[in-house]
Amino acid sequence: MSLIPRHSFFDFDNFYDNFFAPHVHNPSDSVFMPRVDIVEKDNHYEIKADLPGVKKEDIHIQLHNGVLSLDAKMESESSEEQNGKVIRRERRAGSFTRTFSLGAAVQESDISASLVDGVLLIKAPKLTESSSEQRKIEIN
Repeated sequence: MSLIPRHSFFDFDNFYDNFFAPHVHNPSDSVFMPRVDIVEKDNHYEIKADLPGVKKEDIHIQLHNGVLSLDAKMESESSEEQNGKVIRRERRAGSFTRTFSLGAAVQESDISASLVDGVLLIKAPKLTESSSEQRKIEIN
């Protein structure tokens, strides 16, 4: 069996990332940083975060002064190899925090969250912009 090193020329999964930015450190090498999508719907935003292997109790969502904070941690397995050695370890452990500005008018009760099959879905309402009347200021 032949194993191709992850950062070799033949690693086609990361070929374009490495080709266009060879000097950039690959975040998957050392940190746990899940991908996040933000989708705008008619009356709310959906924030989706890929959190495979993260337990529900290790995810914390808080709202403070209109800023939504998403914190999660993932523990590494603590098993030792009995009959062999680890050739490659790509699964990482760690923690991360992401923040999203929602506006001061959003309340905690307006936000919902669910975790299904390793995907966290947060729904936050859109703020309706108050129509500001434009007035001309006279110069004396």
